[in-house]
Amino acid sequence: MGGQKDISVHWKLFSLRIINKGRRVRKDFRILHEIGLKALRVAAAVRRDFGNIGVEKIYTVMGTFYHHDHRHIDDPFTMEEALRICDFPVGLTKALKDKTLDSEIEGDMALAIDKAGKDVGVPLIVLNGGRGDGFFGPVLSPAPRGKKAVKLWDALVTVGSTPGFFELKRTRSTGPVFGHRPKV
Repeated sequence: MGGQKDISVHWKLFSLRIINKGRRVRKDFRILHEIGLKALRVAAAVRRDFGNIGVEKIYTVMGTFYHHDHRHIDDPFTMEEALRICDFPVGLTKALKDKTLDSEIEGDMALAIDKAGKDVGVPLIVLNGGRGDGFFGPVLSPAPRGKKAVKLWDALVTVGSTPGFFELKRTRSTGPVFGHRPKV
């Protein structure tokens, strides 16, 4: 919503690889989830050294590389480039293989699961700075912009904070539409 509302995002890490451990998951999804976990390890290392704003920067670049440029964000050379764009040390690339960072990711996930339950994925939103209710979604394609985005956000806050709210869902009728590539 780009500054149209006063919203503070506190980035947390959530791994589909970890949440689906022990579940039957299609092989192609397992591969994607593993790629995501490796990238999240780098995000965890970035957060440790550069805080919340660092996570926002690296998420934006990784998302752009993955969704718009169709690049492998678990590739060390791609990750080095992402870190350089963010002005972060390329040495953080070693976090791709650092399984000790998984406990930090699991800690974030425990907070999210406490707010939204186990049958969730990403995106996951927890309202009121992490103190409010949580929910999975929204999943939109394409995402609204401008006043329509604000209207949607306000509706999500209303429904997401309503006692007894559990789920909204419908079958996808289109693949992902990511809009314009962010300038990174």
